[in-house]
Amino acid sequence: MKRNLFFLALLVNLLRFSAFGQYPAYFSYNIENGSPSNEVYSVIQDKDGYLWIGCDAGVYRFNGVKYEYFTSKELQARSATGLIQTPSGKIFGYNFKRQLFYVDGLGLHVIKNWKYNLNGITSDKNGNIWLSSEQGTFLIDDKTLKISKYVGKYLNYKKDSIAFTGSINSNSKGSIYFHNGVYLIERTQKGKETNTFIDDCFRNAPMLISRSENTPWVFSLTENKVFRMSKGKWVLFQEKTLLKLLKGRKANDVREIDHCLWISTHTGLIRFDLRNKSAQLLYPKIAFSGIINDKEGNFWLSTLHHGLLRIPNSKILSWNRNSSGLDFDQLSHIVSAQNMVVAFGTGGQIIQINRRNNSVGSFDDGLQSDIGMSYFDPIDECVYFNKLSQIYRFKNREITLMNNSSRAVKSMLHTHDGYFILSSQGIFFTKNIQKPLGLKDLLKMGWYREICYSPDKKGFFVASNDGLLKLDKQNGHWKFTRTNISKQVITLSFDHESKKVYFLTFDGKIYSADRLGKVRLFCSDILNYRASKLHCYKGYIYVATIKGILRINLKSRRREILTKLHGLPSNNIRSLFVERDTCWAASGDGIISIPLKSFYIPKIPGLIYDRGIELNKRRINMKVAPSIRFNDELTIYADGISYRSNQDFQLAYRIREYSKNWIREAGSLGKLEIPRLPSGDITIEVKMIDYQGVNSVNTLIYKFNVLPPFWQRWWFYLLITLSTLALAFGVFRWRLLALRKKQFKELKRLRLENELRLTQQNALKAQMNPHFLFNVLNSIKAYIYENDKKNATRYLSDFSSLVRKVLEFSTQKSVSLEQELELLRLYIDLEAMLLQSDFECTVLVDENIDGSGTRIPALLLQPYVENAFKHGLRHKTGPKRLTILVSLSEADGVLMIEISDNGIGRKASTLLNTQHRMDHQSFASAAIEKRIQLLNFEKKDVVGIEIRDNFEGAVPSGTTVIIRIHV
Repeated sequence: MKRNLFFLALLVNLLRFSAFGQYPAYFSYNIENGSPSNEVYSVIQDKDGYLWIGCDAGVYRFNGVKYEYFTSKELQARSATGLIQTPSGKIFGYNFKRQLFYVDGLGLHVIKNWKYNLNGITSDKNGNIWLSSEQGTFLIDDKTLKISKYVGKYLNYKKDSIAFTGSINSNSKGSIYFHNGVYLIERTQKGKETNTFIDDCFRNAPMLISRSENTPWVFSLTENKVFRMSKGKWVLFQEKTLLKLLKGRKANDVREIDHCLWISTHTGLIRFDLRNKSAQLLYPKIAFSGIINDKEGNFWLSTLHHGLLRIPNSKILSWNRNSSGLDFDQLSHIVSAQNMVVAFGTGGQIIQINRRNNSVGSFDDGLQSDIGMSYFDPIDECVYFNKLSQIYRFKNREITLMNNSSRAVKSMLHTHDGYFILSSQGIFFTKNIQKPLGLKDLLKMGWYREICYSPDKKGFFVASNDGLLKLDKQNGHWKFTRTNISKQVITLSFDHESKKVYFLTFDGKIYSADRLGKVRLFCSDILNYRASKLHCYKGYIYVATIKGILRINLKSRRREILTKLHGLPSNNIRSLFVERDTCWAASGDGIISIPLKSFYIPKIPGLIYDRGIELNKRRINMKVAPSIRFNDELTIYADGISYRSNQDFQLAYRIREYSKNWIREAGSLGKLEIPRLPSGDITIEVKMIDYQGVNSVNTLIYKFNVLPPFWQRWWFYLLITLSTLALAFGVFRWRLLALRKKQFKELKRLRLENELRLTQQNALKAQMNPHFLFNVLNSIKAYIYENDKKNATRYLSDFSSLVRKVLEFSTQKSVSLEQELELLRLYIDLEAMLLQSDFECTVLVDENIDGSGTRIPALLLQPYVENAFKHGLRHKTGPKRLTILVSLSEADGVLMIEISDNGIGRKASTLLNTQHRMDHQSFASAAIEKRIQLLNFEKKDVVGIEIRDNFEGAVPSGTTVIIRIHV
């Protein structure tokens, strides 16, 4: 054991410790991500919020997303520098071919009558542009562009001589300062002029005048000297911290911003705090040409090799590969160790930061392994950490192995009684950290993550995979009490102000527990943040997440999230602690130091500007509200100015008259496409929404008169109305005709029904023909006289059955074929009785016909059989035959009944009737025709009649009636 400790101590003595810088994180705008150049000479922000960039590629306007190039055919060089904006809004600058130019709404213009080399350019509030050159100082009128030589009280021009002027600048009050030899000339906005001696070092040497709020600072470009005004005289500034950093560095630009001097040099950026006289060198490997502070609070740094850099928050500092030259960036743990901050890399490396001078040291014991836990022990005054299931001590820049059988430790706590060691195999308690842990040291099996004091300081709360446990000592033994939270607890922290313990569970919920272990839900919806560590400090909970640092107010529960957009080098925060009003975090990009004031994120609304409108991909003039069609493709181009959003903003529009909801599009597109518009006079409002959901200060308003489609025009409505009326009139007429037709049809049907009734009565009369009745009764009477009781009785029975059936069938629409044939049999038997002799009747029915199931109109066949007797067989001499054939066509469902006789035929019968009765008219035939018309009225061709004359050679031999019935 002692050998191992000696070996480790010897190894650590070979580890290195050195001082490195800590710098704010920045966003880079260079060629790789769309910038026109990495060599930037000048950057300004105009009054509308746009950035103007002068670089070796020319003049560009930048809105945070796109670069807009300005040029002219008269330019003799692309490079541009010295950009300024005048009160009128023009952008002036010059190139390295001694050309002056300005940019206005019409483009870039070259001032032709300028021919001198320039040393500097600035402007005052009176609309004058001031130029310093080897030939003196010149003025340009902003309105007329007239150039004149400045002749003042202290700057006189002798004949054939020049008055060299060097650096020139102005302050925020409008005073102009320019260099003339060893003197500095000041001209106020009201025209008052003073000439002050500075130092002999400027007699034949250049100087640099700062851009300041009041009196500027003067820097020598050849000697390590800085001058400032004191009691009306220029005195040498003796602050060593600043002079030390300036030594050997060439200053390119000096600006006073927020009580600090920002000095851009070829080897870094110097920030000198005018209040506490502290100086800091930032990014010593970068050559800077200038700096500005925009309206959102961002710092923009122009560089000569790295493009533009934007610092969201200069107060947030980081130690990583870029700033401190570390060999690793991925950190997992961080702890406070008195005046030190100690962080651990994912590979087991150690970083130590001295809070007094911000120096940083890196240590590596050569064992490549992740860190299980880190803990600062205030009693032992050292940092303990776990690696490879062993506990190490880090103290006085040395690493010492303390316990080589400690298991996978997740957390520990040193009290005056001993050490609590929490691991994935259980929680242990030992009084000797160097003693191997055994079963006698085990308090409870399980997976334990963190431990902290309970609010009463008499016990502890423990975060475990089985929930939140309360640990108390009773009668000399440790006792665990389970709370009502049984799910996995990730991390916990004690809040001294509320006297509560706050803890985070695996499902993204934060709870509070009081001294009695009563648990309440505090926050329930941070699962998507994937939090890993929380720390309570002065009424807030600070939470390490993969989306930045989340801060929650314990009283109002208001949330704030600090991300890369606010100055963090990484959103992946693994661990943190808060102390002395500073939040320290271990991230995926080094250590971060965050003043708590940085969490007060100002909501600075952005700006939106109109960049034109396209209608069907053609630019239109919006001076007068244009009339457009409803289906025209409208595209609104707009610039959203929100540099803090880093392109994560949106453009939104709505049609005021029709909706309160805003339709959003990605702001990086720079346009809104509106494919379809409602008709009428409409107002389209367009705004920008930044990354915080804050609306832009201004809203763009566009008014249009949208012509409706033809189906919404007045003439179309009139046409539709007339067409509807015409259609309604047509439908009314058609309906009226249909009703009349239906009424006529109904009347016709009623008339036919009446006729049918008459026809049925007539048919009944026909079937009950008086002659037939008298003849039948006389024949029966004759049988009675002849005492032929048998025939008399039979015929009388048949006669009564016939009369009964006729009366019965006359009330029915249809009867079965079997019933109809039975009636015919009775009738034929009675008719046969009236004939003399030689009568033969044959009735043949197809065996496939269901006589009882097949129905036909009642009393339909008898009249045709009667005609066969009456007009054919009664006048026939010789044998008389009557044949009735019944068949069925299955293909079309037609029942065919043929009634044939071998009588004298229709022609001869008609002749006989004419000779004997001149006024004869066939009563039965007329009644049958009417009845068939009625049967075929509602459905065509229900009953069809066909009459044929039979011939033997050329001699008539009877008649055949074919009756077709659809069944």
